[in-house]
Amino acid sequence: MNTARQSRNQKLGDSSRLRAFVVKPAPKSTTKTRRRGESRRWFSIRSCLLLLLVVCGCQTSKKENPQKATTPSRAHSGPGQALSEVWRHLNVVLVTIDTLRADRLSCSGYHEKLTPNLDRLAARGVLFENAVAQAPSTPPSHASMFTGTYPTVHQVRNAGGFALDKSHETLAEILEEKGWQTAAFVGSSVLDRVYGLNRGFQVYDDRMPKSAAGEEPSRRAGPVVDRAIQWLQNQSGQKPFFLWVHVYDPHAPHDPPQPFKRKYKKSPYDGEVAYTDRELGRLFDALDKKSPPERTLTAVLGDHGESLSEHGEYYHGVFLYDSTLHIPWIMAGPGIPAGQHVLVPVLEGQPGDTTYSYAEALYPKLNMGWAELRAVRTSRWKYVRAPRPELYDLERDPGEKVNVIDQHPAEAQMLRKELERIASLGPDAPEKVQTKTISAATERRLESLGYVSAGGPKYVSLTGQGIDPKDRVHILKLMEESGSTENKRTPEQRVRLLEKARKEDPTNPVIYYLLGQVYEKSQQPDRALEIYRTALRQKVTATSKIYARMGVIYGEQGRLDEAISAFQKALEMDPTDLESHDKLALAYLLKGRIAEAERILKYLLAVDDENSQAHNNMGWIALKKKDTREARRHFERALQLDPDLLEAYLNLGLIYKEAGDYARARANLEKYLARASASGNVETIEKVKRELAEVIQLQEPKR
Repeated sequence: MNTARQSRNQKLGDSSRLRAFVVKPAPKSTTKTRRRGESRRWFSIRSCLLLLLVVCGCQTSKKENPQKATTPSRAHSGPGQALSEVWRHLNVVLVTIDTLRADRLSCSGYHEKLTPNLDRLAARGVLFENAVAQAPSTPPSHASMFTGTYPTVHQVRNAGGFALDKSHETLAEILEEKGWQTAAFVGSSVLDRVYGLNRGFQVYDDRMPKSAAGEEPSRRAGPVVDRAIQWLQNQSGQKPFFLWVHVYDPHAPHDPPQPFKRKYKKSPYDGEVAYTDRELGRLFDALDKKSPPERTLTAVLGDHGESLSEHGEYYHGVFLYDSTLHIPWIMAGPGIPAGQHVLVPVLEGQPGDTTYSYAEALYPKLNMGWAELRAVRTSRWKYVRAPRPELYDLERDPGEKVNVIDQHPAEAQMLRKELERIASLGPDAPEKVQTKTISAATERRLESLGYVSAGGPKYVSLTGQGIDPKDRVHILKLMEESGSTENKRTPEQRVRLLEKARKEDPTNPVIYYLLGQVYEKSQQPDRALEIYRTALRQKVTATSKIYARMGVIYGEQGRLDEAISAFQKALEMDPTDLESHDKLALAYLLKGRIAEAERILKYLLAVDDENSQAHNNMGWIALKKKDTREARRHFERALQLDPDLLEAYLNLGLIYKEAGDYARARANLEKYLARASASGNVETIEKVKRELAEVIQLQEPKR
């Protein structure tokens, strides 16, 4: 296991300044080609931290020994020193665009003009053409950006279940300590604060709208940008700020809003990119008004790409080809050359080439029961460790279509050894990955609740052996065909496709989950339960989501004991699943197990005080204890966070009625009725109408 100090040493070299760039002219035409044999030097997304810190002139936290700190030193004289003093007071803006392919930027030569606002930013800055992600997955990729380390160091290895440990200092923590005001606005719950990237941010806006059953809560770029602009407008300018904006729209499902849906009917992914660019244009305009370009360092990156059927993959997460690893990266700010297309940044005191870059995909192992993949690349070669390993000559074959491992065994052997060195692998000792990476403090909190088994950490051995994902491309196709929003398939057609996939791959947990979702959405909960139970009988891996869905169905059927058991099992496997915490607390409340529910709710609010449902449930508990003042506080806070939380309006209305405050009672009951759907609980709506009539009668002055 790597230590925190090793983490820092792998993060930043001993360079002191951003010295120069390896530059090539911007393309003159909109069609971009790469000549056979043209060298491509690559550098990693984890370099983001180094570049931003170099430009801002920051050192690392005082928590580390300054003798050992390897961030840029300020003991540098010459012309660059004056510029560094300016840079130390810059406003810093980081925009991360989920699932954005590098080849979709117009300034990179894409035939469609999708990104005029990103092009505008690139025109006054640099476009790094050969940047690559460390994982085709959002949480590991962002953890690498913010810590400057590989996933093997920061240990955020996959989406869900992995949280960044406090021993890894983040960019936001460094800048906050140096005096920057910090704020983040994210577009998906996959970056929820429970996963640890909120550290160092004074504002971390991760509130998502309610989502359909089983879907990842997310929000469009428009609302994310709105919140970021609102925060910007409230900045006084007395301190520099660091703003992170994450937009999620290019991620599947590819379903852009109008007019982009109509304009890009044949390529909805392009429509999502074009919509995202429009919204970012609003952000850039607001930035220019609040913080002019000469005072602002702006970086825009993709976290990974999207395969779009290349190599048999339709989305991302499974393979390590450049369709999902090659990312766009733009930087603009004072002292950064304008309008340049840059191969790699060169740091003072460092060689011009980034020799090796590592990447990994653990999703096939942890989610699908296949073998994990790892890769290492140089300027020319990419080696992929798999049950059937691969080697690609990136100069001659940038599309990675021809595996040349048999023709170049020496290169493959050299890269395999380098991969083992980077990942700290022994030739005969597989890495063991801890699958519930929560902090020690969180672990103690969970154990104190008495409902999550401590049981020690859970590990998975990464042997590199098992089912090669290349041999399951047809399974990926069946799953894509069953779930594509473009195909408009009936539930029966989706079931047939997924059953065919299940027959060929009977231990793949994702197939069972997708099958269960089809049955749930077509109002067949018992069929869904049977599918989920079959998955458990097959002893598939990654069953936390399956247990969570079983808990939801049991709860809806009033089978509370079974719901409680299912949620407990889900949380043993994934303690970061806040939704299952919420639902377990509700099940306890309905069973009358108030003390157990209250312990969970207090834990949830300690993790995230902006959990509206937890506040609502705590208000209900306070009512049971006849503490109306505390109940009112929780209900009002719940409505402040979620103005559509119906129960809170009803409860507040009844509290104010009991207190004789008929005006407020009436206002809350009327808000409840205005928001209550006609398809909701008719009996409850009628009761509320009677309560409102009584309040109105009481409110009228007595004659």
